[in-house]
Amino acid sequence: MEKTLHILTVFFMFITASGCGLVGSKVARFTSDFKTLPSDGCILYEKGAEALAEETARSLPRAIKTVESRQFGEFKEPIKIYAFADTKSFAKFVNVPEVIKGAATRNEVYLSGQLLGKMGEVQGVLTHELSHVQLSQSLGAVTFNRVLPRWFREGLAIYIADGGGATNATETETIVQFQLGNHFAPETDGALFNLNLPGPKGLEPKIFYRQSGMFVQFMAINHPEQFKALLKGLQEGKNFEAEFAECFKCKVDTMLQAFIGTLRRT
Repeated sequence: MEKTLHILTVFFMFITASGCGLVGSKVARFTSDFKTLPSDGCILYEKGAEALAEETARSLPRAIKTVESRQFGEFKEPIKIYAFADTKSFAKFVNVPEVIKGAATRNEVYLSGQLLGKMGEVQGVLTHELSHVQLSQSLGAVTFNRVLPRWFREGLAIYIADGGGATNATETETIVQFQLGNHFAPETDGALFNLNLPGPKGLEPKIFYRQSGMFVQFMAINHPEQFKALLKGLQEGKNFEAEFAECFKCKVDTMLQAFIGTLRRT
């Protein structure tokens, strides 16, 4: 049993009730209730979460390979993954609502016990959270949150994870909201605390996440070289708005409207 004092030093939080995010706190947390998975020392688990820890171990190599290859960047620091036995201990430890399935800091991923009943989602949620971790390590946690617009951070993680983190909304209902004009705002800056969704009042988190993922996927599939150049430029510290314009030769809103136009033709 690990007898350590776990201290999260990142001073900000950006988490939503949609199911994922990067979290931080200066609160010290004891991790003596966690055991280390014998087959993988970077995975720790609560009693009762053995199955989740083992599924995480099976999913981890693929998740890391996927993130590094599709985000065109490597992890720069070691990662620890915590598997929880239920939603209450997860929510208390991470300081998030119980509906959340996963969360992350710059070097750690937290998986809710909710996934014990949804083992088929472990790969997607883990990959999604690791997308955040890789970019956070590359840019620095504060810059990641403050500079990258939220729709891009989440949309990228959803695209990288093949829909992981956006399973609560169907593509059909999401397209309907796009066609009604009820969609996220194409912002070009991030926000330190992410207190509100960037979009019209009443935009559901599940729709925001699904829309973001669909838009990023559209860019990645239809403009692969430009998308690759954007990700590489961002990881070199370039400004999002300027780099987007340089790579795609248009503004974000122009690209978004082009994407919505393709939905109207389907």
